[in-house]
Amino acid sequence: MGGLSPDILGKCIAMARPILVEIAKKKTTITYKELMDRMGGRPGRGYIGEVVGKISEIEWKAGRPKLSAVVVRSDTGMVGGGFFGLPGTAGSIRRSTGDWQNPKLSKAEQRYWRDELAKVYDHWRRRDV
Repeated sequence: MGGLSPDILGKCIAMARPILVEIAKKKTTITYKELMDRMGGRPGRGYIGEVVGKISEIEWKAGRPKLSAVVVRSDTGMVGGGFFGLPGTAGSIRRSTGDWQNPKLSKAEQRYWRDELAKVYDHWRRRDV
């Protein structure tokens, strides 16, 4: 599976994370396209999921909720299937790589995402970047 080089990924993370924190503090969401627009079109449609997924992995390893919960699909208004393949996702709703592209979310997945989104909002409401 190809992906961004570590250098490009790092630069995109540095651009995207403050935007996601801003969105979390406002208790709202942002679409993948809106995020890329704010990043000057970077890193491109095929790679934005890699960037937000890596941000959530970093956040999770640091003991914080998955910040990518604020990034949603424009067609569903909910996270993409890849969100359920991130570290820390409960086994009962964890998706394999082959199912990340499926935009349909089960009721359990929707609940999990909304719970994680609430944790993100709560965590960032009084914190600095």
